[in-house]
Amino acid sequence: MSLVESTNGIGTRSSAQSVILNSEDTAIVQWAEKKLQTDKNNRVPFENQWYTNLSFFFGRQYIAWSGPYPTAQGMYQRMYEPPAPPWRVRLITNKIRAIIRKEHAQLTKENPEPYVIPATSDDDDVAAARAAETIFEFLWKDLHVRRKMRQTVWWMCLTGTGFMKDWVNPLEVDSSGQPGKLEVDMITPFHLYVPLLDEQEIENQPWITQVMAKSTDWVEKTYGVKVEPDTKSGPSILDQKYLSALGLQNVSGIESVVVKEMWIKPCSQFPEGGQIIWSGNNTPLMIKEGWPYNHKQYPFTKIQHIPTGRFYGESVITDLIPLQKEYNRTRSQVIEAKNRMAKPQLIAPKGSVDPNKITTEPGLIIFYTPGYTPPTPLKMEPIPAYVMDDMNRCVTDMADIAFQHEVSKAQTPPGVTAATAISYLQEQDDTALADSVTSIEEAVERVGSHLLENVQQFWVLERTVRIVGMDGQYESYVLSQADIAGNTDLSIQAGSAMPRSRAAKQAFITQLGQMGWITPDRALRYMDMAETGRLYEELQIDVRQAQRENLRMLAGEQVAVNTWDEHTQHVMEHNNERKKQKFENSSDQVKQLFEQHVQMHQMVMAQNMAQIQGGMGAGPGAPMGPGNSTGPDLPGGGPPGAIPNASNRSAQPINQPVRMPPINPMARPGSP
Repeated sequence: MSLVESTNGIGTRSSAQSVILNSEDTAIVQWAEKKLQTDKNNRVPFENQWYTNLSFFFGRQYIAWSGPYPTAQGMYQRMYEPPAPPWRVRLITNKIRAIIRKEHAQLTKENPEPYVIPATSDDDDVAAARAAETIFEFLWKDLHVRRKMRQTVWWMCLTGTGFMKDWVNPLEVDSSGQPGKLEVDMITPFHLYVPLLDEQEIENQPWITQVMAKSTDWVEKTYGVKVEPDTKSGPSILDQKYLSALGLQNVSGIESVVVKEMWIKPCSQFPEGGQIIWSGNNTPLMIKEGWPYNHKQYPFTKIQHIPTGRFYGESVITDLIPLQKEYNRTRSQVIEAKNRMAKPQLIAPKGSVDPNKITTEPGLIIFYTPGYTPPTPLKMEPIPAYVMDDMNRCVTDMADIAFQHEVSKAQTPPGVTAATAISYLQEQDDTALADSVTSIEEAVERVGSHLLENVQQFWVLERTVRIVGMDGQYESYVLSQADIAGNTDLSIQAGSAMPRSRAAKQAFITQLGQMGWITPDRALRYMDMAETGRLYEELQIDVRQAQRENLRMLAGEQVAVNTWDEHTQHVMEHNNERKKQKFENSSDQVKQLFEQHVQMHQMVMAQNMAQIQGGMGAGPGAPMGPGNSTGPDLPGGGPPGAIPNASNRSAQPINQPVRMPPINPMARPGSP
């Protein structure tokens, strides 16, 4: 294949060139185009429902379909809005948009909690798994994966299915300045085609085709092929029937190229799988045999809303549309009746009055022909009560279908006052989203595993990775493919993306703090409020100081015990550091530094306690130095400038830090 031989790297050419077609390239592209057209025709019923859902979400709720009409590409249907008489009221009370906004917020409010499963229980694999978690956390933020996931969930809520794509772009550099940037993006369901509509799993599809509109410059830069524009659709290729139904016209005028990218699983023609990429006028852009990624999976990830037993999921909008139509129609009829009552119809003998003289002007005098009966209003019956009841039933039915009752809308049901009962009702509404939440968690697992697999494959050179640690400090690492050592099995904590009540969480944390099960600073940390977050950071000044001392001691530096130290907090932070694997892999000298530093804090705490019990009156946190008769001397004796005891408090300064004795590199950790 001429195009296979001219490819470079991951599907790019080294320089721009004109395409020289041969019979083999042309046959492959014609085969792919034929398969794509078949996939498009098979998906028309799904697309029509998606267009309808989008129209109702955007407030075009009086649309209708005409056709189908035969075209060269198959049968075509047109979406339009039928005209109405001037007196006809077409009120739209868009309940669907409110429901979808609520549903979208519920599905995206929580962050999935990822973790990497080590390949083995060996310390090397455990450390590599932690490095992989660090890389994923960095990529999650650097590639804006959460924003892309939020966009994908939006399409899932409207159409029932959303897609994400992850790949390696060899033409771009990442944030570390290295070539080969990892990419993640959202793909609408309109732009992805599959052949087997009854197959639910995306990996079981024999091929997948993505259709996108790109500029001619992008095509030339990416594939090194100069092609003529074949569309004016601009960056979006949504069908014009949808834009027309919304009252929009595509006036961008941007000349683009429709790029079609087909990924094929191993078959007789492509034993190792392959890619076929061509333009809208059937110009081959790239034909590549083999799979570019070691994970051997499609770079596409699917999330679905309501399961249907088929490839595409369903949106709740489909069930809401009939009720939304009925609600709009009833509301419009009520308004029409109100208008007739405000301007009632008149009964008058023929020729008694000129109808053109009757207007809505206040104080209008209507002249009629003498001898005739004056015009009289036509008596109207009041609107039956069942009409208003029908509107209320529509609202109730829509809430039942969407699982959004009063408690989901911050309204307490009548007779329910207990907080536990309210939380239970809220949980019942959220339980209906379990399938969608599970699909989102599985999608994050798949995308995350693909990213780590691509790191393992393409991060030959080291990259700088910056994250925010659990303690709120910025951490920077230099990592490469060797650091994760094949540990790419990323998983998501089950249920971590399930929507939770923040108010219930804060009440639970407050109760734990009141019971004394957690300290106040930890309660503030888990409150998940901006105000408490700032207050927590103010209380963490001692923690930050102890953590800086940890870094200095890990580097082999001796650190003094100061008079202003909060010794209890320092001991806790130093011991927490000593429980980490990083400390376990440190040298004996570093371990001895930590041991002696913690012992000094403990001695000062013991001196303070003895001084308080002896009635000396020393405040907490004021360490005692050598020579103090109320407590043990610190290691190393009492050098000049040591902290004075009560008897010579005025003789020496009190701000002199306590120094540690010289380290004996031959001593064992914990030995005197």
